[in-house]
Amino acid sequence: MSQWAVGVWQRVVGLAVLLALGSPAWAAEAWRAVARVGSSEDRALLERVRGQSSDLPVVLSAEEGPPLEASPDRAWREAERVALRQDARAVLWFVRDGAEVRVSVAAPRTGHLFVRTAHVEGTPETLTWSVGAEALALAVRSALRAVDAGEPLGEIVAPPPPAPVAATAELPPPPPEPVPVASAPVDGGFLQVGLHAALDGYHPGGQQGLSLGAGWAGRALRLRAQVLAALPVHLRDAYTDVRLGQGSALVWADVPFGKAGALEASVGLGAGVAGFWRRTEALGSDVEPAPSRLLAAFVVGPAVRAWWRVGPALALEAALSGELLLGRPRLGYARDGAFVFREDGWSVRPRLGVGMVIFP
Repeated sequence: MSQWAVGVWQRVVGLAVLLALGSPAWAAEAWRAVARVGSSEDRALLERVRGQSSDLPVVLSAEEGPPLEASPDRAWREAERVALRQDARAVLWFVRDGAEVRVSVAAPRTGHLFVRTAHVEGTPETLTWSVGAEALALAVRSALRAVDAGEPLGEIVAPPPPAPVAATAELPPPPPEPVPVASAPVDGGFLQVGLHAALDGYHPGGQQGLSLGAGWAGRALRLRAQVLAALPVHLRDAYTDVRLGQGSALVWADVPFGKAGALEASVGLGAGVAGFWRRTEALGSDVEPAPSRLLAAFVVGPAVRAWWRVGPALALEAALSGELLLGRPRLGYARDGAFVFREDGWSVRPRLGVGMVIFP
């Protein structure tokens, strides 16, 4: 290689070294900033910011996801998590509000939050959009340049994290934060609404209906007044069609006996009155139906209940009870002075109930 070529090559290399040392973007150590992007417009705005900030020693990376703004505290905490996860000195995101776009630049290491708004109309292909996007990009460039200089712009929304202190021994990890368990007030009134089903011996499908109740829940005792209403059923044979409706009103006293997290169990005893409304329609001319009648029977029995607390004012309930009926009606015919049974009903009937317990 000739001396002339060697001299030219030396001058080119020297010029390149001089430009590299003189450029502020390369003279300083590069650091990271993360932009949360969730739409094509966010990505287009990020490209404008990259163009305006190309002379800064900052590496702008994108993280897919929604904007950080649900509330100011939540946005800042999420920005801190993103900065810690990406080892970033700044986190920025865009939020569109009508014809305006708001950009936020967080510097978690110093607790600063910089916010600017610009009028950005149209789509990224239009001139009006480009004008507003350039204004936002210039504002972000100023914020990033201030972070690089160690004097972030914006307001202080959180104290900066404490500087690390040299320790002679490894500190134990902090204890985990307790997980709150939803629970209702220990003492207080409640309302109950739900559905129930029981096998009664009168109809093959039993009875189903609505249950309503109100009561008071204490630490060691729960009291409740409850009303059960069932849909009427038709009992047909060759002679008559009997329409039978049932309902009951009971009072309960329950004692809690177990609790595991949000699940509570109790056992109790209830007593009350069951009502039976009978209306008979004759299907043959040789049958004389008895007049409609309302009958009552005494009912008593135990129950086991489980509550699952889903919030401070709401619990889901499941109950299994057994009812002993004293004085239940027996359906049949009077023929030649004798009574012929048709449906006798069960003296003990199981009942399952599910519903909600509301604590006002």
